[in-house]
Amino acid sequence: MTGACLALTGCNGIPPEPFVVARAASSTPQPPAPVTAEALRPAFDAFAGQHPGGLALAWAPVGEPERVQMLGQTRDLDAWSTIKVPIAVAAAANASNERAMIRVETHTRAAIRRSDNQAATALWRSLGAASAAQDKTEAVLRAGGDERTQAAEDATGRQRGFGRTVWLLEDSARFASMLPCLPDTEFVLADMEKIDPDQQWGIGALEASTRFKGGWGPSDHGYLARQLGIVDSASGQVAVAVAVQPEDGRHATAAATASASVTWLVGRLGPADSGVCAAAAPTAG
Repeated sequence: MTGACLALTGCNGIPPEPFVVARAASSTPQPPAPVTAEALRPAFDAFAGQHPGGLALAWAPVGEPERVQMLGQTRDLDAWSTIKVPIAVAAAANASNERAMIRVETHTRAAIRRSDNQAATALWRSLGAASAAQDKTEAVLRAGGDERTQAAEDATGRQRGFGRTVWLLEDSARFASMLPCLPDTEFVLADMEKIDPDQQWGIGALEASTRFKGGWGPSDHGYLARQLGIVDSASGQVAVAVAVQPEDGRHATAAATASASVTWLVGRLGPADSGVCAAAAPTAG
């Protein structure tokens, strides 16, 4: 052998050890996991223990109603004025001309911003007879991911005023999670962003941008206050629903507890708990 040993064989005829380049471990951060009700339950139980009575929270990423989470419970589930949201959407879909739509928008402004019951009744009646109003409101609920609620019926199926609709809190959160994704809901959402100052409790007490609607009244087992709404974040939007049935039966207590509860929940949610409406599917051309 002449000259230097061949690099591929080595000087003793044995191939050299292969040259291995060490690869650094991937530094790509793992996406955060969503918060689960089970993970929050111990802290929630401790929090709820400071607020005697019934308390419940539900949430879901916008656009993903199947991911609803739920904590707590209240004895009663009357929708009260939160049901005005799907009624307003149904009335808009039912408006047959521009003049009718102007009336719907006028009544919606009062029904949502001020929670005016006469305006909400006008929206309900614009849907036709009671059975037609029920069917059209339920069609909106189904489009929003709520497969169970029967409008204007109590838990036994008895016909009641629309405010006494039994609306499970998790179903109202499902509906809220799809509300921005439904067609022709912009005007309702715009009014939900301008709730009167004296109703700015619960979701309305958050510093984030929100759209919400509250409802309250004397239910079968005490005073009940509840809300549904949408909270904005840098990573998307999360739908939140809250229900409070305070032991002392006072609205002030219910409102304060709702504010504390929503603040407690939203402070524990992260980017994986928010979502956005899916892009519209392309149409065939």
